[in-house]
Formats: sequence, C-alpha cells, structure tokens
Amino acid sequence: MQGEISRFFLFFVALIFFSVLFGHLRSLNREYLYADSSLSKEESFLEKKTFVSQVLFFVKGILTFQSGKTASGESVWKHISSRVLPTLHLAFFSVGWGSLFAIGLALISSKKEDGVLKQIFYFLSNLILSTPVFVVGVILLLIFFVKLEWLPPGGYESWNTTYVILPGIALGSRVWARIFQFALSLTTEELDSPYAKILRARGYSKNRILWNHVLLKILPLLAVLILLDFSSLLSGAMIVEEIFFFPGIGKSMYYAIQTMDPELLSALLFYSGLIFYIFSRVSLRFQENLTGKESLS
Repeated sequence: MQGEISRFFLFFVALIFFSVLFGHLRSLNREYLYADSSLSKEESFLEKKTFVSQVLFFVKGILTFQSGKTASGESVWKHISSRVLPTLHLAFFSVGWGSLFAIGLALISSKKEDGVLKQIFYFLSNLILSTPVFVVGVILLLIFFVKLEWLPPGGYESWNTTYVILPGIALGSRVWARIFQFALSLTTEELDSPYAKILRARGYSKNRILWNHVLLKILPLLAVLILLDFSSLLSGAMIVEEIFFFPGIGKSMYYAIQTMDPELLSALLFYSGLIFYIFSRVSLRFQENLTGKESLS
C-alpha cells in the first residue's frame, strides 16, 4: 500500500510538471504567432508568466478547486466538468455494445467445428483495426444521416442516446475488434484444455461448456481490457468527437490545441493522465489478484 501511494505521488508530480510544461510551450507558440501583428504587447492574452509561477498557480487551482480562465473567459474546471457527462455517456455506450458483441460473437463462432463464422468475424475485426477510425465515422455519417436520415449528425442532449449512437459505433467498432480477437483466442485455448475435454467426456454439450464454464473463466481477463478501453475513451477521442462535433473531453482537447489555450490544455492533460493512471493501476491490481488466485488453485 505504501509503495502504491509513493508511486502515485511521483506520478502526480510528474503529471503536473508535464501538463503545465506543454501548456507553457503552447502559450509561447501563441506569442510567436502574434509577434509580427499589430497587436500591442500589453494585451492581456500576451501577458507573460514564468514556468514556475504557472506550476504554482496550477497546483493552487487543484488544491482549492479554483482554476484559471479559458480563452473564452470560462472557468477551466467548470468547462471540463460540463464535458464529463457527455464523455461518460459515450464511453459507456461504446465499450458496452463493443464488449458485449465481441464476447457473444466469440462464443457463438466457436460453437461450429467448421469455423466459417470465426473466419468471417476475424477478417472483419482485422479490417476494422486496419481502418482509421475517422473513416468509419465519415462512412456512418454518409449512411445514417445523409442517405437514410435516421440519426442526428452530431451534438448532444443529456442522456439522449440517439446522439451517441454514431460516434459510439465508430469508437465501439475498434473496442469490438480488439476484444473479439482476444476473446476468441482465450475461448479456443479453453476449449482445447483438459478441463473442457473432461466436461465433453461427461456428456456436457458444447453450448453448455461455452456459456457456463468457458465464459466464467475468460470474463475476468477480458474485464482488464474493457477497463483499459473505458479509461481511454474517458480521456477523450479527439478525431471522432470533432467529426460529430460532440461536446466531450476530446473536442475540448482539440479546441485547446487549436486556440493555443494554455490553461485549458494543461488542465485537460492533467485530467486525462490521471484518469488513465487510475484505471491502469486498477486493471493491473485486478490482473495480479487474478494471477495469484490461479497460481494458488
């Protein structure tokens, strides 16, 4: 426990340093951008701050929950908090449908000995993984909005799932492809294990073996991947959110980079890094506990 606290503290300090550093570098880029313009050096957005003062101001903002302002004059933490709900909704939808379909199709395709379904889904998963996610997003827009006019092209309303279907399918397709391949590999390995052979010798049907035994065996391992995918989406998906003008963390990150907003960029980098670290450590601990239990058994 003490080692975990020390590791988190070191990561926390490093995360603050690099978050402020990248924001500071972006503010310098903004100064260079306006260097030859007719704007006065006394303009507020060109006010120079030292790197140390920016670090201290950032730490103070974390401790007191008071932050600086974005380029548009909005409170940074208020801006981020307003983007958490849409991002959470999108992450749940994407990971939810992607992981459920992946596990279900991996088990269903493993039922047949000829493996035709297995080859079709495996080819499809490789195709999705080799296709850039923005291409999938554009194709979905052309089909479901331009051609069929079934779904909105973007935006968001609180807990209105119709607004997360298109970006959720685009992001969830990669979740599906990754988890399907991993689940298929684990399922095949479990079906070839001595335990499964004993069950078949006792007269258990393959369907019962898959859903009552193999699924329970592989589910904890798949949960680690699902948690990592979930943390990745909570950290934002810039390209997809920009295509669907979805008001999530990823779009805010793109906006902060585009407008050279150092305060917002530093806060978003800190948020994304912290979320990913927490979920990564939880996943690692979960995997270590699982490995320990298996070794004991």
